[in-house]
Amino acid sequence: MIVKEINDIQRVNLHLHTNVSDGNISPKELIKRSQEIGLDLISITDHDTADAYTQIPDNILPLRILPGMEISSLYKGDDVHILAYGCDFNNSALRAITEMYLKGRKERAQKMIKLLTDMGMPISLEEVIAIAGSRELIVRPHIAQVLVNHKFCQTRNEAFEKYIGDNKPAYVPKPEVSVSDVISIIHQADGFAVIAHPGKLAKLSYLEDIITMDIDGLEVWHPDHYQWEIENFIKIATEKGLFMTGGSDYHSEQDKHNLFDIIPLPEVVLTSVKKLWKEYQCRVKLR
Repeated sequence: MIVKEINDIQRVNLHLHTNVSDGNISPKELIKRSQEIGLDLISITDHDTADAYTQIPDNILPLRILPGMEISSLYKGDDVHILAYGCDFNNSALRAITEMYLKGRKERAQKMIKLLTDMGMPISLEEVIAIAGSRELIVRPHIAQVLVNHKFCQTRNEAFEKYIGDNKPAYVPKPEVSVSDVISIIHQADGFAVIAHPGKLAKLSYLEDIITMDIDGLEVWHPDHYQWEIENFIKIATEKGLFMTGGSDYHSEQDKHNLFDIIPLPEVVLTSVKKLWKEYQCRVKLR
């Protein structure tokens, strides 16, 4: 049965965001669209939260979902995102880090709102929360949207470029946990830790360092990766015995990462994704 199920997996996208974090469509809408275009396997990887999975309809077959989350971390002062696949979301350590980020992002938003207000762009925390939703997981695109609503900016991209992007006048860093601690927490939650978009790491040398921290895989295919990078990541993952994954990092149709259904995974990456899915299925049976 598992063999047949694995063979059926051909069209995958393991990096998708919803409006639970900084995407613009709901988890139900994402599932519906995935079904309509015939995806076989997806993962919703919202930032630092698994709340999207509370909104998944009961019967979505033949679509399959590999539970996921994109967890923020810090290495030598630079951001590193780790994709956490197949975790037990009830694990106490994982729940603790997501709650820490929830609280920290709200405190960060308050500081950014004050900076913007001091710059002559008064907005309120209540307005931002109204966009963020009931869990109040606030990310910068929520603040950007409020700036657009007030016509302080024409687009969310403009808000980032002028005010709230990294190192811009109203930027405040978010709370971070070290890469090694995030990997350890993912493993405690019985999950797989995969480096998200390694081509976007601040320094290429970081990849070698992080691989030594017991990482499980690399996100080989990403829309920001050049072909030579994809080939290099395949080579590294093969040599190190790591899982290979791929995803579009979809947020919205207006975002540059607007790919949803066309993920041209190399065959070797698709084979690795099937292996990851099989291993996840085996682990779930043992829980």
